[in-house]
Amino acid sequence: MVFRSALALVVVVSIAGCAATPPLPRSGELPPVAELLDGSVLLGESISEQALPAIETRALTPEMRDFVSRSVAGVSSAEGRLQRLLWEMRRNGLLTLNYQSTITGTATETFETRVGNCLSFTNLFVALARDAGLEVSYQQVDIPPVWSSGGELLMLNQHVNVRVHRTTRERASTHDHVVDFNAPEYTGNYPQRPVGDAVVDALFHNNLAVEALIDDDPRTAFLHFRAALMIDPRSTPAWTNLGVLFQRNGLDTHAEAAFHQALAHDAGHKVAMSNLARLYDRLGQGDLAAVYRDRIRRHQLQNPYYHFFLAEQAVAQADLDAALRAVERAIRLREEEHQFHFLRAQTLEALGQREAARLSLLRAQEHATFAAIRNEYGRKLEMLD
Repeated sequence: MVFRSALALVVVVSIAGCAATPPLPRSGELPPVAELLDGSVLLGESISEQALPAIETRALTPEMRDFVSRSVAGVSSAEGRLQRLLWEMRRNGLLTLNYQSTITGTATETFETRVGNCLSFTNLFVALARDAGLEVSYQQVDIPPVWSSGGELLMLNQHVNVRVHRTTRERASTHDHVVDFNAPEYTGNYPQRPVGDAVVDALFHNNLAVEALIDDDPRTAFLHFRAALMIDPRSTPAWTNLGVLFQRNGLDTHAEAAFHQALAHDAGHKVAMSNLARLYDRLGQGDLAAVYRDRIRRHQLQNPYYHFFLAEQAVAQADLDAALRAVERAIRLREEEHQFHFLRAQTLEALGQREAARLSLLRAQEHATFAAIRNEYGRKLEMLD
């Protein structure tokens, strides 16, 4: 059950990670938060809270409730209800939906159309599972960014999945399940962290705002960004994309303020820092841009997936020695990532070091979390032997 999220930003940005406090903005006061969220400077009118779109992302129709009732009828245990719900969803085509990265739908819309992105599918499962009496919560999965050959991020995806809590109890232990509608390429052991409904609902409005921004509809985009920030004032994607909206409409100082609001809540937010660097370059503030770019570069070198990207590029260029050095740096930074060990095994085999390649393949198999991937590594081990 896999598919990709579309919580994507719409500008090409450099990639980085940074935990330190970012430098101050340009001299002079930036617009306050109230002005950023009022709407007057962008739309020519103040937007009231009542004018914001109100969307019930997990509402259920009678048909959906009937589907849940029929699915789990007569099943008392949480484990049994989960398995029956998943089985019925699969049987009714709700686990093989038409994935469309640009369509963010509510649970009701996704149930009726069978179309949407990962946020749509995840909201649908959460709504059905809670109606089935299961205790579920969202998790954010920190999937790696995607680099181009120029070292720039083309699109930043944020992926969410669902944790089903305490489905069985044996003595003092509990057993949780993770239901993950994830894209096949997202097969790494990526960090996961729990997030509340508000965080996900803000991301939902962020998606709709980005879609409106792409369609050159600044009013709708602003309304959804404002709604997102009313739900979760710490939403860094919404603050950053609101900055993009301001920048596209010639409001550079407001864009700068929005990017700094994102950094106030996440000092290492890679997209906000990169957008600021580009903004300062364009405004002739090369000293500030250079500070950000230096931080971007230093922290980029601490990102294991960046070195993994470099290793893949070196393999493509048949520079196996450089590939080996890069992938070994990635492993030193994140030893538990099976993909790194597999690339190291491939590189070592190409260099004629078969025994070392076998050991790396064993490490890849050890760290793989999905049975299908472990089995695939097992088959490759047999071929290598």
